[in-house]
Formats: sequence, structure tokens, C-alpha cells
Amino acid sequence: MSDFQFAAPEWAYAFYALAVCVALLVWLNRRGSGALDRFVSTALRERLVRSPSLLRRRLRIALLALSAATLILALMRPQWGMRYVATPTFGSEIMICLDVSKSMLAEDVAPNRLERAKAELADLLTYMDGSQVGIIAFAGRATVLSPLTSDFSFLRLVLDNLGPHSVTRGGTRLEEPIRKSLKGFGAPGEAARAILLITDGEDQDSFAQDAAEEAAQLGVKIIAIGFGDERGSNVFVSNARTGARELIRDADGAPIRSRLDGDLLRSLALATDGAYVPAGTGLLDLESIYEQHIGRLTRGQLSERSKLVRDDIFQWFAMASLVFLVWSVAVSGGSRDPDSAGSVIAIAAASLLFPLLAGPLPAHARSEEPPKPLEGSVGAGEGTGEPVGDELAGDELAVAPTEPEDPREIYNQGIAALDDRDLEQADRAFRNARRDAAGDGVLRFHSAYNLGWTAADSAQDLHESEPESALQSLYEAADWFRESVRLRPDDTASRKNLEVVLNRALLLADSIAKRDEGDLGAKLEALASAQREAVVAAADLLERVSETEGPHVPDSLRPTFRANATSQRVLLADTDQLAKKLGDELEAIDSGVDAESTREDSMRAAQLEGVLHYLHRARERMGQARQQLRFRQAGRAYRRSAAALAELKRAGDQLRNPVELLDRLIESVTEITSYTSLLAASQSQLLATRAKPAVPAWLSGEYLLEEQQTAAERTGELHARLQSGFTPDSAPEAAESDEIEMIRSAVDSVDAGRRALEEAVRELESKSFPAALQAQIQAIAALRDAREHFLDLRGLIETIYADEKRMQAVLSRNGPASASVTDDRLKEFQPSLRAAQRKNLDRLERLRGLLEAETRSLSDPPEAGATAPDPQSREQENQRLLAADILRERVHSEMSGVLEALAPETTSFERASTGTDRAIYHLEGLRRIFFSTVERVREIAQRELELA
Repeated sequence: MSDFQFAAPEWAYAFYALAVCVALLVWLNRRGSGALDRFVSTALRERLVRSPSLLRRRLRIALLALSAATLILALMRPQWGMRYVATPTFGSEIMICLDVSKSMLAEDVAPNRLERAKAELADLLTYMDGSQVGIIAFAGRATVLSPLTSDFSFLRLVLDNLGPHSVTRGGTRLEEPIRKSLKGFGAPGEAARAILLITDGEDQDSFAQDAAEEAAQLGVKIIAIGFGDERGSNVFVSNARTGARELIRDADGAPIRSRLDGDLLRSLALATDGAYVPAGTGLLDLESIYEQHIGRLTRGQLSERSKLVRDDIFQWFAMASLVFLVWSVAVSGGSRDPDSAGSVIAIAAASLLFPLLAGPLPAHARSEEPPKPLEGSVGAGEGTGEPVGDELAGDELAVAPTEPEDPREIYNQGIAALDDRDLEQADRAFRNARRDAAGDGVLRFHSAYNLGWTAADSAQDLHESEPESALQSLYEAADWFRESVRLRPDDTASRKNLEVVLNRALLLADSIAKRDEGDLGAKLEALASAQREAVVAAADLLERVSETEGPHVPDSLRPTFRANATSQRVLLADTDQLAKKLGDELEAIDSGVDAESTREDSMRAAQLEGVLHYLHRARERMGQARQQLRFRQAGRAYRRSAAALAELKRAGDQLRNPVELLDRLIESVTEITSYTSLLAASQSQLLATRAKPAVPAWLSGEYLLEEQQTAAERTGELHARLQSGFTPDSAPEAAESDEIEMIRSAVDSVDAGRRALEEAVRELESKSFPAALQAQIQAIAALRDAREHFLDLRGLIETIYADEKRMQAVLSRNGPASASVTDDRLKEFQPSLRAAQRKNLDRLERLRGLLEAETRSLSDPPEAGATAPDPQSREQENQRLLAADILRERVHSEMSGVLEALAPETTSFERASTGTDRAIYHLEGLRRIFFSTVERVREIAQRELELA
């Protein structure tokens, strides 16, 4: 009895309740017997009443007590005997290689890169349940800190103690951790294997590419995560004693400069069909990395362990309780005749005990026999490049016509569906068969092989109608053929099909890229529009949170936080997809022969590099916004979403010409100015409390400062771009041309706008909103002035005409409000009117230069291959330009008279009004020369603006 025990001994306390119940039954029995004796005599009672004897009543109580006692014993789960049960484990094998060099102590990520990576990895372990994970620390050397194990508590302990002291040599060598990981995996098995490589440095002359190719041959994927900056940066750490930030230096005293070799990490990942994640200096979203790259790995059988299981025997006690209960009913009968019904029931109850004593053990106490191996065979299609057509036969194929349980029969249904071109049903059947195959390696191989064929056939059907979906199907087919190659490396058909599918995917990707060439701006604009909707949703959520009382977010808003986080994740995936396409295009340009590279290719590569830079920054901000939404931090989530939108705008700036970029900048700065004006009004002490405008919850000083800094940086980039456009080195022969002079003038205005915006940044940092507002107004004026330098003939005429019409509205004495227009009132506007008129005179000088340039272009000989204009048409154009110049001179004369009439010493508002009317009359004639075909359209537009 040494193996006997109770699994739930706490039920023993029920015996106390049983003892109380038995005592109560005995007392009630004795009390009833005494009352009957007092009512009638013993002799008469036997004749009048048929009742059980005293012995039977006592026996009934004893049997009821035994029934309850055995039931309590059954509830205590008695166990007797032990057996071993096979418990195979299924999962993936993952080796984590973490860079612990000193550069990982950089504090550009709080608290530093290494600690952040360790914290993220500790969280990642929660998603790897069922897999075996190992840890390797590396720098100049690699050290195995933990072999493959499923003991995650030990892995977390290893991570806590991991640091630069874990290796004996500094630097960064990527070959050694990869090769140590391959050795740590051991012999190949059914489970997929992956190496999670996390580093922030460049490889130091090791043979990492050779190690990656060896990993690819063994079917091991490399998922590389790169910290840091590919351009290189110095590494600073905080002094533990003083708290001051110190620059890390090498043994020679030179600053250590960390540079991420993104090209190498990308090639290592691509060589093994893995993935490269450029994390930069932002937050790692290892959950998404796991779901996209690690979670999809094949989960195969890792081990065939057995565990000791004790046999339960509670069913014996439960049966005994039932028998005692039936006996108690049988002996309660009043007859003393052994042939009575009670005796018959007693005999029947006693017969129930015989099958219990003679029967076998309960089914759950026996170990089940392992299923017999299926004696399947492969069809003729194996190794021929055709889908496997024959069915895999089992021992017994008597399967129900719907939803068979035998995975081989499910596979047979997939083959039939593939023959009938029911690709959806075939895909579902092959996936189910592969999922339920467990240790059947033959079935797993053929399921993966035919899944590749199914995906390839689907791509063929979608090639014409949906090329993007067809490309994804080809990539999926390639993945399945890689899986079949991993399961059977010597199978030539799988390798051949993989090569064919990859070639088809390459050709289709090239055709899609050519079709979408030049559509990058539209995609960026669509992405920015979607992110703008996310910003609006985040602002609305912040408003709703601000309306609640207390620090806790109400439960009603939590689904909204989750929905916004999901939307941000979708946008993050779209950004990643676009960045991947641009990266492929840039790689294709860079891989071209230098002799074949054109100037357009170089300009396109420079544009793509700028777009990719800001796309990666936008991705970081999106990841941060999603994380803040998951933490239900509405304010921070809104600022990160708005920052992501700003980065997407800057990505689009790389494709815009200076005029478009100026228009976008003026629009952005004007919007920021309105926000600043609102904050300045809300903090003004001159306004009454009731008159102060309401400030939305999302509009804060921090948000406004970030937006202002972005606008200043965008303006600075435009200034640098324009400066590079007229440097003597780039075009010495055209240094004095009109175009270069126009750019030079625009550069001065953009520079003035940049300096004004930087001044606004400083004022916002000190919370001086009125001063920041003045600087922003100056910046808008400077940017608008720069925009004018890029106007053509029509645009410049329209600008002069619009300003002169506004002056006419002020000076006019014939309008409906002429009674209120007095000389004293006009004197208030006199400085502004003089400044506007002087500016229009400057515009007329630029207009003169444009007219002269048009006249010179008519006399220039036509370019090679161009058709010479008709002499009559050329003469008509000359006459038109001559008439325009005459009208310009007249306008200039009238405007000069207006300026003289507005002089302080000779002020005459009546003469100024008359001169303005004449200038507008001549300007209308000038407009008719260039706008005669669209004059009616302009009149309609002008009327609509007046009505608005």
C-alpha cells in the first residue's frame, strides 16, 4: 500500500458532517420506536403494524452511512499504482544572438540599447510557449549562455545577468554566433529553426555571409534586427557616480563610433529567406516581429518524453456507494419473507457487485496503444515536377464522407479537389492534412509540395486580373516549395519548381514596378491621408478622455483604444510594404553598372534615399503611437501620430518641386499660426474670462513645438536644396542667367522664412506665444515672397491684379460705404498702401524680365528635331508680347503716380484712387492678352469667391 494516496484529501472534512447526520438518524429512529410503544402494546403492534424490525432499521442506517462514506472516499480521488505515458512536445527551435558590445550601452534608447533589448526579449518569451529557445551573447567572441531549452524561467534569469562582461573580447563579429547557433541546433528534425540576431554594429572582417549560406542549406532562417544608425554615431553613456554623459573611447583614446551595417544584415537575412528589421534608435515591436516571422515557423515534434501518471481508482468507491445505497433501500422493506420484493431487490443489488469485481480496469487507467504507421505510397508525380496525383493509402480507409479524421484521407480529398481545379478546397485540405500529420514525415512533405502547386495555379488564374494578388501567391508558392526542400533536400522536383516560381515572381514584380513607376507621390499622399485620419481619431479620443473625471480611463473607451491601435498597425504594415518596394527599386538602381547609369537614375536614387529615410522615421513614430494606444496614453499617442504624419509629409517633400513644396510649407505654417493664435488668446490677460476661446485637449505647447520644429526643418531642407541649384561649381556658365537670379532671390526669402521659423521655435520653447505668433507671421510673408519668384507670366499678372484690386477697394469713394471713407480713416492705411504699391512696382520689373525672355526665345533657332514655328505665328506672338510690354509700361507709370500721391508730403487720396483705377484698366487689358480663352471661367470663379 506504499503507492496508495489521495489526490484530494481536503474532502476528508466531510466525514464530520456524515457523523452528525448518522447520529441524527439514530436519535430519530429511537424516538419513533418509543412513541409507538407508548401508543399500543408490543403484541398488538405486531398484528396492526407491518414495520421493519429493529435490526433492519439499524442495518439501513449503517448502509446509508457506508454509502455516504464511500462516496466521500471517491471524492478524495484515491490513487493506486503508477504508469508512464508518452508526452511528445511540439514547437520551433529559436536561438537568440544578442550583441553585448559596449556600443549597446548607448542611451539613445532609455535606459540604454542593451537593457531595452533585454526587456523586449523577456516579453517575447511569453509568445514562444512550446518552443525551445537558446541564448548566445556575442561581441568579438560568442558565448553560449543557454542551450536550447523550454525552461523560460531559466532564460529570464540568463537575460537578467547578461551584459558586456558576458564575453571576453570587444567588437562585433557576426560569423561566430551564427555558427555556434547551428551547432546548438543539433541534428535536423521536423521543427523549423530560426536565429534571432540583434546587433547595432558593423561586422569586423568575419565570414558572416558564408555562415549564412551554411544556415540556408540547413533550413535555418536568420531574422536580423539592427539597432543604431547606418551613417554612424558616437556612443555616450552616463557616469554612474556623477550622472554626466561621457563619450566612450577605445584603447587609443579615439571615440568609438557605432555604425550599423544594414546592407550586410539584409543580405544575411535574404540568404536564408529570413527578414531584416531596421529598428534604428526607436522602440522594438517584437510582438509584430514574432507574429510576422517567428510565429509562422513550422511547429514540429521536439521530443518524445514520458511522464509518470498515477492511476485513479475512485470509480471503485463510487460503485460501492451505489451498491450500499441500493442495499439500504432493499432492507427497508417491512416483510420478513425472504421471497418478498425487498429480498429480491437485495439479491439483484448483490449481483451488481459481481461485474465490478470481475471487470477490467477503467478505460482511462489504461495506456492507449500508439496508432499503427500508415503504409502509404507516393504517386508517380514525385520528383517529376508535377503535383502528386496518387492518393496516400492507409491501413483502413473507411472514412465518413464528410470531414474525415484520417489526415491521409483529408490529403486524398485535396488531390481530388486539385484535379477538379477547386483550388480553395484543395488548399484547405492540404493545410489540414499537414496540420494533423504530426510525425508522418511523408504526408508533411507531400502536403507542402502540393500547397506550392495550389498557390502557383492560383497565381496563374490571377495573373491578368489581379497581378498584385498573383505576385503574393507566387511568393507563397515559393515558401511552400522551400518547405518541401527543407523536408527533403535531395528532391530535385521541389528545387526545380522553386526556381521556376521565383523567376515568374521576378518577372511579374518587374512588370508591376514599371506600371507603378511615377506613382510614388500618389502612394505617399494616400498614406499621409490615411495617417491624417488616424491623427483625427486620436484627437477625438483625447477629447473624450479629457471629458472624463479621474485618472483612470473608463471601460467604454478601451475598445476605442484597441481599434485605433489596430488601425495604426495596419498603416504601419502599409508603410513597411511601401518601404520594401522602394528599397528593392533603390537596390536595383545601385546594382546597375556605373557606365550605364544616367543622370536621371542618380536623381531617382537620391530621391528614394530621402523618401526611405523619412519613411523609416514615420514607421518608428507609428510604432510608438501604437504602443501608447495599447497603454491607453491618449495624449502621447496623439503627439506620436502627428509626428508620424509630419515625417510622411517630409517623405513626400523629396518628390516635390520647389513651388509645390513652398505651397505645402505655407499651408502648414499657416495652420500652425492659427494654433499659436488660439493658445496666445487663451493665455492673454487682456481678454475677459468669458471671452477666452476654448482650447481643444490635443492642442498643447509640446505638440505645437514639435510641429514648429518640423516646419523649420522642412524649410531648412528647401533652403539647402535651392542653394545647391545656383552654386558656381554646378553651373558656372549660367551664374548670371535670369533663372539663377530668380533662384538666388527665392533663396534669400526662404532663408528669411527659415530664420523666422527658428525664432518661433525658441519663443515656443519659452512659452511666449505672442512673440512666436509674430515670428510665424513674418515667416509666412517671407515664404509667400519666395513663392512669387517662381511665378510665370500669368501667375505674376494675376498677383499684381489681385493686390491692385484690393487697393482699389480701400481707396474707392464710389462704393456703398463711401460715406464712411474719410481722409483721416485712409491715413491709417497709408503706410500699408505705399508698401503694397512699392511691392507691385517690383513685380512689374520682374514681369518686364519675363517678357524680354519670351521675346528672346522667339528669335532663338529651334532645337534639333523640333519643328520650326510658322513665320506668321511668330510674328503674331511678337506683336502680342510687344502689346503686353506697352501695357506694362502704362501700368508702371500709373502705379508710380499712385505711389507719389501717397507720399506723406504730397498726399492726395483722390489722385491715388484715380491712378489705381487707371492701373487696373490697363491690367485688365494685359490679362486679356494672356487669358482671353479662359476669361469667362475666371469671371465665374471670381463671382463664386465673392459670394463665399
